[in-house]
Amino acid sequence: MRVILLAGWNEAAARMQAFADGRHGIGGLSSFGFDCTLFPSDGDDPLRPRVDRFAAFIDRLRDREGDDVFPIATVGYSMGGLVNRGFLRAYPERAHEIAASVQIAAPNGGLITNYAAHTLRIARVPSQVLADLDVASPFLTWLNATTGHWVPDPDNPRKQRWKLDGPPWIAPAGHRLLSIAGRMPKYELQSDGVVMIESASLDGALPCTTIDDDGANHLNLGATSNSFATIFRRFRHDDSVWPRCVALIAKFLRGEPVDSGSAAAGPTTSSPAAEREDRAG
Repeated sequence: MRVILLAGWNEAAARMQAFADGRHGIGGLSSFGFDCTLFPSDGDDPLRPRVDRFAAFIDRLRDREGDDVFPIATVGYSMGGLVNRGFLRAYPERAHEIAASVQIAAPNGGLITNYAAHTLRIARVPSQVLADLDVASPFLTWLNATTGHWVPDPDNPRKQRWKLDGPPWIAPAGHRLLSIAGRMPKYELQSDGVVMIESASLDGALPCTTIDDDGANHLNLGATSNSFATIFRRFRHDDSVWPRCVALIAKFLRGEPVDSGSAAAGPTTSSPAAEREDRAG
């Protein structure tokens, strides 16, 4: 199966290559037998135009490689997860082109941007992107087919949380979709350091599995390094978590059941026999 990888904002598409090829002797999706292609998602265009740009990318893929490559699968990291789900929302008649969609650390319900605006600006997230990320943004209201309201945060009386007003739109009927979210014990299993679990899972309405680990910070799930996140947020960017993401993705795309307990590391690139055995199993 062809797998299209979609990077997040301020994350060069090439950084997603670890999910495809692996690194440091640890295998990526290719070691499980998947053929991966990167969506060239560099740039700072708003989310809705990026969804249309992704649709055009799929059209070019068909023109270049023919119908035999379809249906494909999509794996979106962070904002890339909003793009792959946004494609299903904008083009439901084309859902048959996508066999399954996976999201990694995707803020499906948005971010409370006024709590994190300073941090996000230092991280060079453009203002138009901040606008799309806000929990009450027009984009997220369109994507989820509902808005929300503020409720008191039981853990912090100085803050509030965003609660959806009604059941959100998830995906076209019958489409296989999975959200993989990080939950860090130091944040009381409520967040990956960037995205709250209720945002990743849309208050539990979206199929979601978690990786519970203090190394499961938002950027580490993407196998990327970011000096700001490392120095000021103490985020790690080692190889402790992203291989577990890859293993979960491979299981889901194969049609196998997944849960948070199944996030084991994948095969190493130095062991072809182990790769063949894992694929056969």
